[in-house]
Amino acid sequence: MSPTIRRFWRDVSVGEHDGDYVVLLDKRPIKTPDGKLVRISQGQRVLAWLLAGEWESQKDTLNAHSLPLTSLVSRSIDGLSNPNTRADVINRLLNYFQTDSVCLHDTHPRALVDLQQKYYSPIVDWARSTYDIDIQTTSDIFALRQKNASVEKLRDIVSEFSPLKLAALERAVMSAKSFLIGLALVQLHITVEEAAMAAQAEANAQTQFWGELENAHDLDNTAMRQVLGASACTAIGA
Repeated sequence: MSPTIRRFWRDVSVGEHDGDYVVLLDKRPIKTPDGKLVRISQGQRVLAWLLAGEWESQKDTLNAHSLPLTSLVSRSIDGLSNPNTRADVINRLLNYFQTDSVCLHDTHPRALVDLQQKYYSPIVDWARSTYDIDIQTTSDIFALRQKNASVEKLRDIVSEFSPLKLAALERAVMSAKSFLIGLALVQLHITVEEAAMAAQAEANAQTQFWGELENAHDLDNTAMRQVLGASACTAIGA
């Protein structure tokens, strides 16, 4: 269990360091878990202030779960600036594409079919046309497999992402359990709400049939939207 850290700062501000923005706690810049300076590029001024807002909103004790943007930026600095780590992450993310949930289109029940048509199909169509790739869709999960040419083209695309944008993609894909949802989100093609609705299509269809479990779904919905929202904010200008 992590030790409780009490709020040790009074003032939060945004400053500059060597041409980048930094978040200051009582004039001291925040750092990553590895001790590196958390730096935000000049093109992402809004992101710097959003990070500052996360720290300003902390109460008497530090709540790491309420620092999703800081976590993403730190991940990009500590991990995704390393070529070997980047390659490993990209491989892992592309595994989600091989059996991507938005490529699995059920034939029943009707509620699920309707949700998949509403949220899955536009994402698949966008990826096909934007990247000129062949994307297989099926109703048989055991038959779902993407062509190597499509996988490699997507690898080339995300390999060009900055460490910050790759961190946003990683977090979005892991949350949505879908490479294409994460990609559409960080490319700013879909909104956070659309990404969440696509990721939760099956759960929402079940809810329509069985009803909602009190509190449980609310917590899941909030947590997912927090992660996806952080990914989208981080991707802007990255």
